[in-house]
Amino acid sequence: MSAGFLRRVSRQISDLTERNLLRTLDARRSRQGGRIELDGRELINFCSNDYLGMSSDEAVIQRVSDEVKKFGVGSGSASLLSGRSSLHAELEKELARFAGSESALIFSSGYLANTGAIPALMGRKDFIFHDKLNHASLIDGVLASKAAHKRYPHGKTPDLSSIQDRDVKMLVTESVFSMDGDLIDLSSLLGNVIQNESVLYVDDAHGFGIVGNGKGAAGILSCGSQLSSSVLVMITFGKALGSMGAAILGSNEVIDLLVQKARTYIYDTAMPPLCVAAALESLTLLEACPKRRQSLFENIRFFRRLAREAGIQLQDSDSPIQPIIFGKEEKTIAVANYLMKRGFYVRPIRPPTVPPGTSRIRLTITSSHNHDDILSLIQAIKDALSCRL
Repeated sequence: MSAGFLRRVSRQISDLTERNLLRTLDARRSRQGGRIELDGRELINFCSNDYLGMSSDEAVIQRVSDEVKKFGVGSGSASLLSGRSSLHAELEKELARFAGSESALIFSSGYLANTGAIPALMGRKDFIFHDKLNHASLIDGVLASKAAHKRYPHGKTPDLSSIQDRDVKMLVTESVFSMDGDLIDLSSLLGNVIQNESVLYVDDAHGFGIVGNGKGAAGILSCGSQLSSSVLVMITFGKALGSMGAAILGSNEVIDLLVQKARTYIYDTAMPPLCVAAALESLTLLEACPKRRQSLFENIRFFRRLAREAGIQLQDSDSPIQPIIFGKEEKTIAVANYLMKRGFYVRPIRPPTVPPGTSRIRLTITSSHNHDDILSLIQAIKDALSCRL
């Protein structure tokens, strides 16, 4: 390997270390859940997106055990070859029904869905507005499309009418923003899109199965299936469904076009059938038992009330995502390390994941936590802040 290349790598690692931006990896030796084992210690886990505890549910595990005997472990091929199973077709049908969409298409991850669908649908003659705090996969999808684009201020409604000379205009946003936990103003964005004959593309990764008043909470599409003609939605299975993978929800024709043009679908090995089985069973549980969501939101309200009483400054989020922003990297790392010593698994979130000056502890509240977990976390945060770390 080139000595010059290795020197460059070494310089970059040293620079990241000096700026407190070097990331490290942990490896748990347990199931995902409210408690995990790490380096021989049991830690209360406030870093999981498994909001409803589906990944460790015994019914989900049993469904996977049953299906893996029939379908095996890996899919073995791309979906357009022999990788697609009847489980894939069943899950797509059930997702479309549940969300009130005409059709659905499974991708192996949310990242691949966003970076495949947006370039497949948009091109050089088009224009994309995208929220300034969108997930990296949305940004990469926009850039890969080669469309003209503009990032608009977070949470605002851009002026789609200002663009006149493009074939198609698309507005791209998350529903629940992954680092701040705030929710979009769907009615404002949708009204803008309809008025300007444009398309709304929503990454509903953190909303599906959580947001909405309907049975099971079908995410942003809970507002009504009539949105399908103006809205495309990407959902993931690694949050509320406790599995892995993703799907695009949209009209039959849009889904047909993605099968022809989305490179991350065409050339990717299909999602493993055991993960599809897990998502199917989780979807069944999600519809049948609303108690998980009730428990989740009780925990969120309990956390926010205690945090306010303790003088801990929170963001405007009623979602499971509850960030505490410290700003400086050194402070954020110190607080995370302190909480780890006290028995809580949290990680410092720093640039480039979040903008400079907004480093934070991103807490995620789940239905797997109990009130004692939250009480002890609040006390530990209070102690960390009083220590002037």
